Amino acid sequence: MRYPLNCMTLHLRTITLATLLVACATLANAQEPVLRDSVTMPEPAHQSTVAFFLDEKDFLPESVAYDPKDRSFYVGSTRKGKIVRVDASGNETDFIAPRQDGLWMVIGIKIHPTRRVLWACSFDGESLEGHEASDTRASGVFAFNLDTGKLIRKWTLENPGEVHAFNDLVLTRGNDAYVTHMFDDAAIYRIADKTQELEVFARVEGLRDPNGIAMTPSESTLFVAGADGIYAVDRKTGTSRVLQASPGDSLGAVDGLYYYRGSLIAVHMTSVRRHRLDKNATRVVSTEILETNHPLFDIPTTGVIVGDDFFYVANAQFNKVQKDGSLLTDQLNEPAILKLRLK
Repeated sequence: MRYPLNCMTLHLRTITLATLLVACATLANAQEPVLRDSVTMPEPAHQSTVAFFLDEKDFLPESVAYDPKDRSFYVGSTRKGKIVRVDASGNETDFIAPRQDGLWMVIGIKIHPTRRVLWACSFDGESLEGHEASDTRASGVFAFNLDTGKLIRKWTLENPGEVHAFNDLVLTRGNDAYVTHMFDDAAIYRIADKTQELEVFARVEGLRDPNGIAMTPSESTLFVAGADGIYAVDRKTGTSRVLQASPGDSLGAVDGLYYYRGSLIAVHMTSVRRHRLDKNATRVVSTEILETNHPLFDIPTTGVIVGDDFFYVANAQFNKVQKDGSLLTDQLNEPAILKLRLK
């Protein structure tokens, strides 16, 4: 989540309701082309379809996770400070209640399906209902029991005059968590399953505003998205290198980041892209835009890969938060989770 202190003004994109309705009507009324022997079907204008909508327009979602055990999705709210569960039938219920156990805005969330743990990054920010401006900003990493919703443990940073923001995380098979931290302290933190201690794992030179984070299947390399690019970090040594972008492309301004079949799936400001890596994961050899300017986009953020499908937040709507913390409620739409086929 790219979220500067001045209400996320770095990457806002407004889609009016009128524009949305016109775009949807155009797609609905489009005629399928008549094909001839020498003509192939063109790619659809938009590859993503709606997986489900959320009930509350003022939810302001940032993250989504998936439990393969019962095929339920979990979505975190930056406005309510809660996490909802959407079951396989589409029924939506509060799983973690608003502000439960001291939660603030819910940012990145991940699930460890075998350990039955739901992890959540959270910090106190302008989108949160009831937020009070201060020179101190608290943040924490929360671990909840995935079956009961009860808090297992939380790790928090709250020091006078300091601004903390745990943003996103990735989990190893052994349930070690690697967490990005932005603003005053640009760092990657680690919570090892054995020690249960929150510690700085690496401070990467040149990495500003660490955001999305992914990991190779071998668990040897972390990929961390920053304001200016993506860095590969060795899990054993903490040493890092900058990934080289493919010609004509940029690896900056990435929010959600995911490893998939030798590639990085990245949520950019107005697009979802597949960045194919070379065999040593030192550079991007090609980039494919999988989705761009979808009519439901209103600040797409993060998601989760389920098999060969990518489910992601289409419209976080952070730009509807005013300086005093109130919402432009007449401009809000139902939060949408989109589904994008990767294979």
